[in-house]
Amino acid sequence: MDLPDAHTHPSPAASGAGLRFVCGTSPADWEQTALLAERDVNVTPFFGIHPWFLDSAAWRRDMRLLEEFLHRFPKAGVGETGLDKCRRGIPDMKVQKDALRVHLDMAAKMNRPVALHCCRAWGSLAEMLREYPRLKAILHGWNGALNPASDLPSEDWLLSIGPREMERADIFTSVPLYRLALESDEHPEALPDLYRAAAQALRMEECRLAAIVTDNLSRISPP
Repeated sequence: MDLPDAHTHPSPAASGAGLRFVCGTSPADWEQTALLAERDVNVTPFFGIHPWFLDSAAWRRDMRLLEEFLHRFPKAGVGETGLDKCRRGIPDMKVQKDALRVHLDMAAKMNRPVALHCCRAWGSLAEMLREYPRLKAILHGWNGALNPASDLPSEDWLLSIGPREMERADIFTSVPLYRLALESDEHPEALPDLYRAAAQALRMEECRLAAIVTDNLSRISPP
């Protein structure tokens, strides 16, 4: 069965048969991400700077390179980008928000989906997203921190659940099916178990679940 993967990273393990969103996290891995997309029609590449790898002195310059990659790949998304209050030794929240806003502006201008990381900053992220109601996005590592209906109202903001989040008993049923995505993140070998657990929680066959996730990812993919 072809299992779509809503969020993974460039590596030999990122191969597979289903639709995959492969996210770069800094200029250092954008070419590797690009190579995967050139070799595999099932790969949608995403290019962006993760807050962990944000360089306060260089990120604005890197945005020019990001725009070049997005023009080179008209079907590419933006990200992984986002906000992080968990990790020590990374730029402060002001720098992160400034960088995220440039990513969001670029995605909105070019009509590209954005892959979003968030750790203990869901309220700030939701506040920024509400300024972009037409933006298509996938919120990676969804843990149920907010109410999707009131805090993240757009049906084009998918909520992606991964291996770390699947331990919460009601996580799968808390997401409307039309917004559900499933991801391996850095653990592609865990994808079958994730789909098995989700299908059991949702009381449906895995093949139907895979079809739903594929449809959701296709809906926000660049035209």
